[in-house]
Amino acid sequence: MAKKILALAFLFFPLLLHSQSVRDTSMQLHMFSFHLSGHLPAGDIGSRYGLNSGVGGSYWFKTKSNWLMAADFTFLFSNKFKEDSILSGLRDHSGYFITNLGEQMFPTISQRGFYTGLRVGKIFPVIGPNPNSGLMITASAGLLQYKSFFRLEENSIPIIMGDYVKLYDYLTNGFSMNQFIGYLHLDSKQPINFYAGFEFHQAWTMCRRDWVYNLHGPDNNVRRDFLFGFRIGWIFPMGKKNIGTYTYF
Repeated sequence: MAKKILALAFLFFPLLLHSQSVRDTSMQLHMFSFHLSGHLPAGDIGSRYGLNSGVGGSYWFKTKSNWLMAADFTFLFSNKFKEDSILSGLRDHSGYFITNLGEQMFPTISQRGFYTGLRVGKIFPVIGPNPNSGLMITASAGLLQYKSFFRLEENSIPIIMGDYVKLYDYLTNGFSMNQFIGYLHLDSKQPINFYAGFEFHQAWTMCRRDWVYNLHGPDNNVRRDFLFGFRIGWIFPMGKKNIGTYTYF
């Protein structure tokens, strides 16, 4: 019996060495996250759309020294459209569009877009329950894209359907940078892992349509777009064996 116990001890001893508590050890982790955000637009994008919301996901890699690397994707949307001059000449004297049935109608015009990029950063464990939690500062670079989206409730409006909509949607994209500062929490006992903080976007974008209706040609101006907001994310670490313990090999 003693020999069997000794053999089992030698078998499982390497696993015990590699199983460490998140409570007192800075860990190497692979993580997925789901996030929500809200932004106040400014600059050129602020003159066209109102308050902006986002939903998305990320893959994170955290080193033992608390460096972070991530790949981000955020779907962006806004329900307020400001720049009515883009649609000048398409509406009747009362400001309505004419449907295929000859009726007056005004579609819901909103924003649709996304941001995707690669992120690097670091955790400073000055606060939090363990060395894996604390002040998180990151920066990323990637692509910001957005356009106007026309929602038709019932009847169709031929002039803004199909390929015609490309004359008015102002599809815009370009290089963007993002900075985030906030708090990251990896709980020592409970599966409650999250981050929250403020983020800032700066982008240099251009309209990518070859022809814009109200300009009677392309729009070649470089736009400066800014988004200032708050972001919260739920984190799902990979390899979480049980409460308070992460296993890696």
